[in-house]
Amino acid sequence: MYMHIMSNGEYKSIEHRAVVNPERERLSIAALHYENKNAKIGPLPDLVKTDKALYKTIPVEDFLNLKLSGKLDGKHLLNQMKI
Repeated sequence: MYMHIMSNGEYKSIEHRAVVNPERERLSIAALHYENKNAKIGPLPDLVKTDKALYKTIPVEDFLNLKLSGKLDGKHLLNQMKI
């Protein structure tokens, strides 16, 4: 999701889907990454090719609040970030 926003939609985000294999065990490992609280999430100026950003630039704290307060509803967060 971060790359989708930071690349201004150039690199598409996919929805996470787990596929069950009845013949093999599956191991999932969660990894959490936290940015600098003073940083901002938004399209990188060098990657805005159309001279128009498609997504907002907001503080990391606000982005995480949006992310954590939303439902597990596909690309809902991307829709929240669109300008």
